[in-house]
Amino acid sequence: MRNLLKPLVLVAPLLLAACGGGGGSGGESQQQYSIKLTASKATVPVNVGGSLPGYGNGDYYPYMSTLYIQASAGNNPIPNQEDGAFSCNITSGLDSGALYYLDGKDEHTVEIPSGTTTAKVPGAYRNITLGSNAGGASFHIISHDIAGEVTVQCSVTDPRDSKVYSDRATVKVGGGSTATPATVTLTKQTAYVGSRDNLNNIPNSVVVQAILKNDNDQPVSSAGNANLQVSIVPNAASDGAKLLANGQSNGGSMQINTVNGVGQFSVASGPASGSLLLRLTVDRADNDVSNGIQDPITQYAVIPVVHAIATSALSIPDSELTQTVQNAAPYAHALIAEGGVAPFLWSTSSTLPAGLSLSSDGLISGTPNVKTPGAYTIVLNVRDANGAVARNTLVLTVVGNLPDTPVAFTINGCTGSSTTPCEIASMDVGTSYTYAFTATGDNVTWVLEGAPGWMQVVGQGSTGRIGSGSLLTCAQVGTYRMFVTAKNSANSVTREVTFRITDTAKTCTEEEPTTPTTPTTP
Repeated sequence: MRNLLKPLVLVAPLLLAACGGGGGSGGESQQQYSIKLTASKATVPVNVGGSLPGYGNGDYYPYMSTLYIQASAGNNPIPNQEDGAFSCNITSGLDSGALYYLDGKDEHTVEIPSGTTTAKVPGAYRNITLGSNAGGASFHIISHDIAGEVTVQCSVTDPRDSKVYSDRATVKVGGGSTATPATVTLTKQTAYVGSRDNLNNIPNSVVVQAILKNDNDQPVSSAGNANLQVSIVPNAASDGAKLLANGQSNGGSMQINTVNGVGQFSVASGPASGSLLLRLTVDRADNDVSNGIQDPITQYAVIPVVHAIATSALSIPDSELTQTVQNAAPYAHALIAEGGVAPFLWSTSSTLPAGLSLSSDGLISGTPNVKTPGAYTIVLNVRDANGAVARNTLVLTVVGNLPDTPVAFTINGCTGSSTTPCEIASMDVGTSYTYAFTATGDNVTWVLEGAPGWMQVVGQGSTGRIGSGSLLTCAQVGTYRMFVTAKNSANSVTREVTFRITDTAKTCTEEEPTTPTTPTTP
């Protein structure tokens, strides 16, 4: 292919549309040549996201305009020609768009990295040549991320007399552009600066560029008056720091004019380390900060200030990554970082075992209180004074079970003593006796003392049930007293209770009642 511009992998392509107009070199012919260039779209959007074209998109691809060539000899199409019938090139607006064949041929594609391999994408050109079929041909313009107008000229040569005929088409990239800013961003020369009196000869100033763009992501320049205000926000590192621009310096704020959307200034540090905080402000109302700011758009930026340079990279050593903690026992451990520049700031996005916490100075402390002992994975982050960050994973293993929560046991508010036992439910002959006590605490078990032989515990836990296990008989009629104890590993609570077995139906003979049982105090 002729006139191949190094194919561009356009991250922000742009489309070109055309409008007609024609001309040619002098001379006449019985059937004079003519050429017409038209565009399917006269305007296409700015390709902010860098969308790349694919085959088969046609005019449905929003960033593309298809250009059509039609050439005639008199009233008839020019002869067919496989290649070289038409020559087309961008005469202006190269920053805003490029030409594409999109014919699927390998010679019109380029390879770009794609993961661990490569992928073929359509190539971008500033000039192309095309064959003629029935006097016509077509190609495409795809927009970049810069607004503007792309003008394309296509020519055809009459082989009979070598006269050249041409036509142009223009496609506008972007529309509705405004002269007022929508965003302000910042780039800086280096990641950090040294404090004014640092001992490592670290440069203590940095060149900064603020970039203003409008709603179409296009640069916004000053119309004459300053359109960018830069301020140093007071903090621990701001004392003695200065802004420098246009031969001036100021420790508070400055107003700057942008050129092609860029406002350039420098920041010089003071004697303190830390982080300088800059506030960048523009006025969306009129792109002028010198007459007061009516509709502010603000962006903050941080410039770290350091006293020293690390001799080795910041890291969390392996010795810090395995720890064992006894459940319910006080614990404290100070984490260690290697390399970097102190002081260090520690943090984690993980959840520590209940009862433990991590302080910003690297202290893991507290009393673990976990019901399920085991290993907990904790991602540790440490940041040094220069802003370097290291990350590693700590496995913290909690061993041992929690002690039982002490038992609390009352019977309907009654504490049950030897002088005032708690009265619980009575039962009649011919029924089965059941009663449930409740207590709070972990792993509660129940014990009866002084109970009749036929009474037993039939349920453990926070609810302790007692029962006769069978129907009550006349031999069991009487009044009973016994001790009920709820206990676990932490404590035990005993209550004295009384209850009666009755014969309300008078079904028992006088000889049948038994002598009540009197329990022995435990």
